[in-house]
Amino acid sequence: MVWMWRKRRARIRDPREELPTARLLVECHDETAAASTVLAGVAGIGADELLLRHVVIVDAGRVAELVERCAVDGYVRAPALGSDPAAPEGRVAVALARLQKVDAQTVAQERALLSSMTTRLGGAFGSWAVLAPAAVATVAE
Repeated sequence: MVWMWRKRRARIRDPREELPTARLLVECHDETAAASTVLAGVAGIGADELLLRHVVIVDAGRVAELVERCAVDGYVRAPALGSDPAAPEGRVAVALARLQKVDAQTVAQERALLSSMTTRLGGAFGSWAVLAPAAVATVAE
């Protein structure tokens, strides 16, 4: 069963090919930090589709449900980063990412939606980040 947690938008490109070679632009581990503050001064924001990546902490038995719920909106499992938060015993840190235009408003919206859904699963915020796909990273440099 697919759980629709918001209206379906235009088809979203699959980010799996982009993730292995993407370059980290900015990362935030403070769930109270404003997206506009974190994104201020980051080159390339708003110009191209970037990878918006979230890490959430959930019980190990809820991972499949989390991934299934997020897949509806184009999120896929993302590789771990060395800076990802550690999960407490019995819980798992799950990284999810999707390609989209990134600005403070879209980041805030996505954080709110993922946070709400994660809370309903008994989980917690871990972090969020913006990564540039290799093609975008070479153009922006």
